[in-house]
Amino acid sequence: MTLTPSLSESEESVFDPVSFEPVSADSVASARAAAAALSTLLSEREQQLSASVDSLFQTGLRADRTLSEISIVLGDLAAAGGYTVPEVLRAQEVVVDAQHPAVIEAEQILADQRVKLGRTRRAAPEVGRTERRITFVAFTALFIAIGYVSAGVGGMIPGDALSRVGSGQSVFFSRDPHLEALGFIWGPFPTMFQLPFIALRAFWLPLTSTGMAAIVVSALFMAGTLSQLLAWGVETGTKQWFRIVAVLLVAAQPLIWTHGGNGMSEACWLFFLVLATRHLARWIETDDTRSLVVVGSAIAAGYLTRYETAAVFAAVLPVVGLVTWNRSASQGVTPRSAMNRRWDTVVDLTILAFPVVVTMVAWAAASWAIIGEPFPQFTSAYGNSALVARSAESNIELIGDAASAGRAWFFIRQMLVASPLLVVLAVMALWGTRRTCLRATVALAVLGSPLALQLLFAARGSTFPWLRYTVIAVVLAAALAMVIASEPPKRSAWVTGFALFALVPGIFWTLNVVQTEQYASFDQTEAIEALSLGINGDSVDPMRSMTIMGQQVAEDIDARVDVEPGTVLMDQAGIGVLPAAPRPNVYVVPSDRDFGPAVAAPEDFGVRYLLLLESSGADQLVSQFPDLWEGGGTGFAKQVAEWGDESAPKTHYRLFEVNDPDPTNRAQPDPEFGR
Repeated sequence: MTLTPSLSESEESVFDPVSFEPVSADSVASARAAAAALSTLLSEREQQLSASVDSLFQTGLRADRTLSEISIVLGDLAAAGGYTVPEVLRAQEVVVDAQHPAVIEAEQILADQRVKLGRTRRAAPEVGRTERRITFVAFTALFIAIGYVSAGVGGMIPGDALSRVGSGQSVFFSRDPHLEALGFIWGPFPTMFQLPFIALRAFWLPLTSTGMAAIVVSALFMAGTLSQLLAWGVETGTKQWFRIVAVLLVAAQPLIWTHGGNGMSEACWLFFLVLATRHLARWIETDDTRSLVVVGSAIAAGYLTRYETAAVFAAVLPVVGLVTWNRSASQGVTPRSAMNRRWDTVVDLTILAFPVVVTMVAWAAASWAIIGEPFPQFTSAYGNSALVARSAESNIELIGDAASAGRAWFFIRQMLVASPLLVVLAVMALWGTRRTCLRATVALAVLGSPLALQLLFAARGSTFPWLRYTVIAVVLAAALAMVIASEPPKRSAWVTGFALFALVPGIFWTLNVVQTEQYASFDQTEAIEALSLGINGDSVDPMRSMTIMGQQVAEDIDARVDVEPGTVLMDQAGIGVLPAAPRPNVYVVPSDRDFGPAVAAPEDFGVRYLLLLESSGADQLVSQFPDLWEGGGTGFAKQVAEWGDESAPKTHYRLFEVNDPDPTNRAQPDPEFGR
């Protein structure tokens, strides 16, 4: 007797495991399909979970790498400031199941990352370090020597450089010493860097009287710029002989070596721009967050040196955004990867923009709070906009064409003088491998954007038509030449040779223009003339020298028996006189917080003398007493001394004595005034 029910041959012998009743074939197929669907669903969920875990792990690694890099940068900044960062002791660390395999693996990964970062950091500067150090030391000494001979002996230094020395001196040695005396019209960094040298004026007066403090700073930064160019060549992959010759050709350019020894702001500005160029290219190639931090910091420092750096920020921002966006494209097109792509782009843009935006806002806020103007370079009577407006007629005489096209063409011709083959070098660098194209793009974005901005200003007539504004084209040409020379052996030798040769014509064309004082190159013309005279132990005519005439005026005023602190009031006349003054606190100057009331009522504030300069531009004394100069005095003051004459307005001084000053109410700075 059988226990199994009889089935037809067409039916499958399948039973329910619970009831042991026969089950139909359709039910079996349905159950198998459901099981297969469930298996597929579970497999998909497992893959998604695994991908999420991997993504979380990778995010953790990136976060740790970023934090490590930021920690290293902050540690370097702290060490540079003289602070010691204590290391976390092992006992202070939070240990969570140190024997767990996941913890051991994570610690090993992090340790490997730290070792790798440390090796990269130590090894990167090794190549070319010796040549960079030699370049920095040698050219610092050379530029200081050039500056000393031309300014200290020859007697010529640009008025802007001497003005910054006077501002820096007021921080320490004025009647009202305070840090705000640096001023807000121009970027503060070129003056701030001079403060350590200005503080030593008691030991060597020429540090201020001849502007040597400013010259030392410009020499250091121009030598640093050449050293940074060498580092750019090393990182670009240029051969040693090429980058050394290229840097020597840059240094031979009159626009470079004159600005290395004249105390102007160009040297500081070029240094920060080349630093930003280097690290932006490094970040694109390595995705090293530290380099992006340096880029933002360098642009911020450049803004505090020259306000035109805002154009660099505007050009670099889209470059960083596009690079990060394209770099994140490898993550795929899922919704999660798209969100990560946007997040990565926002993070990198924030890292770049944070120091720049904070610097711009903080500086404008400080200016607004202290002097009542957030952007005095545009709104103040001493600002660049006002200076350009007052010089409009003389600027047109230099340019020869007042139309926008004529102004723009004049600036383009100046660039062709400084670097005749710049456009050719740019095309050759962009028409190369992907790496050379990226490096050329970086150089053009950072170093080319100020030239584009200057061209726009020139067309609008809102800037001076001076040749010195094209100095950045010389450095840009050298950077592009190194990019071209770094190409693989596919490029023939003549291409590399042409890239180097392209730096030569600008040297001779600029020298010829400077010698004939064309294209508003008088700053360079005067520097070369003073250098030539200084080498022979001579100096320029005192009527042409603000330093020589300023020293004479300062000595004569100091010799007066009735001169004491707060007795001499002056505005623009102080550019050449104040740095040479044996006793700077004798003078009441615009940086003093009680300057305005003293100008309004000199006799009530015990002022005995008024010092005026014929070529004074924006001078509050001239505005307050418009008839004083021409009339030789007014009812309350009379002329008692004169230096120079009408043939040289920049060195023509007159001293007026106030008739009835009140010595009991002499001008004393009020600590709360203006706050």
